[in-house]
Amino acid sequence: MSYKIFLALALTGVLGVASVYAHDASLHKGKPTVGKVASLSEHGVNLETARGTTLVTFQDKTKFERGDAQASAQEIQTGDQLTVFGTKLPSGELIAREVLLPSANAKSATPTEHTPPQAKGR
Repeated sequence: MSYKIFLALALTGVLGVASVYAHDASLHKGKPTVGKVASLSEHGVNLETARGTTLVTFQDKTKFERGDAQASAQEIQTGDQLTVFGTKLPSGELIAREVLLPSANAKSATPTEHTPPQAKGR
């Protein structure tokens, strides 16, 4: 009798652990590629990264996001800072699965020239 209880508990433990590790891999975004858009093309962009220029190709199923909102490839402009999740091919090309565009606040922020105040009485 105790053998059957032990076997049932062991089997439950093994199946319980297996179900924890059997999750949907697509929930993980992976390591992103981050860079500035150097140029635009019909099917993607050239992204200037810390490691050089990377060709990023968009597909019909590529998702575009700006903050929490959905975006489109047509919103991307030269100079935008993009975060791209996808599959890197042996050729170096990156097939984009998800592209995060800069937020509206980051896009509208433009550096201004700082003019130091002049000293009074001079």
